[in-house]
Amino acid sequence: MNELKRHAPFWLLIYIVWSYIKTNGGGVRLGPMLVVNLFNIAVYMAAYYTLKHIFIPRLFNHKKYFLFVVSIILTSLMLHLFMFVNDIIWFHKLGNWEPTSFSFSNYLQKAIQYYSPAMILLAWETQMNSIKEQKRIQELENEKLSTELKYLKAQLNPHFLFNTLNNLYSEVITHSERAPDMILQLSGILDYVLYKSQDKTVALKDEIAVINDFLALEKIRYGDRLELHLDVQDNALTPISPLLFLSLVENAFKHGVRKGIDLAVVKIEIKEKEDGVYCKVWNSKSEYQDLERDDYREGLGLSNIKRQLNITYPNLHTIDIVDKEKEFCVEVSIKTSYE
Repeated sequence: MNELKRHAPFWLLIYIVWSYIKTNGGGVRLGPMLVVNLFNIAVYMAAYYTLKHIFIPRLFNHKKYFLFVVSIILTSLMLHLFMFVNDIIWFHKLGNWEPTSFSFSNYLQKAIQYYSPAMILLAWETQMNSIKEQKRIQELENEKLSTELKYLKAQLNPHFLFNTLNNLYSEVITHSERAPDMILQLSGILDYVLYKSQDKTVALKDEIAVINDFLALEKIRYGDRLELHLDVQDNALTPISPLLFLSLVENAFKHGVRKGIDLAVVKIEIKEKEDGVYCKVWNSKSEYQDLERDDYREGLGLSNIKRQLNITYPNLHTIDIVDKEKEFCVEVSIKTSYE
């Protein structure tokens, strides 16, 4: 029933167009043609719905092509006989025309006529179903990417918590006066990671603020063994996907700043550009870095940020990695505006 309601405008259009053609070009009076065309529409509908719901699913889709062709031929012949008999009995009297003769050429012409609307409607339905299926697949893909992105962010969270809680524990057991500030900074990180990072985008200044909290905790942890160079725009408002740059900074400390290193250097540059944002994170490497089996170049942090960039900024970002004996650098440019 829903299908008939959906197709009603199409059948009405066919009825009107066919009546107009017959009454203007065929020399037939409108009244009789309106009655005869009700039967024509019934035949067109029978051709379409038997084709769609019986012949295609039961024969064509099961590769019974011979039976499929035979079924269409027999159905069209039955429909033609139905209209032929009605024309002999009363159509020609109603319209005052000569009854049609039964011949192969006449049958072939009528068969094409009966199935023409069916083919048009079938092609339209197939196209609409294809569009719906593509939309459904796209929605599933978007949902999958959204779920994957949340998973990637969840992978990052334990790193921040582990590092900062370890630092805080050390300060608390030594009764350090810096513990309250560290708790406040940790609170800022937790608020960002647990809540703000769930948003699709955040202002760049919010990402920079949580990076500053992270750096403050790391400076307490490493003291004079850390040389930090920071060049950021604290008031930047460009929207970006959260945790992208924070994960790069965390990655630099995870791999470039180690216990036992006399002096570790980290340089961070985050700026707005005319059409987007730019982030560069550079860190020194220890002489034992390449000997350690930690997959430095493609560790968890870098793998995650590459995947996040591919999901959130496809074809709108560049990432350059420089991996040398004593230094490691990652540069990310993201295009967030369009010309």
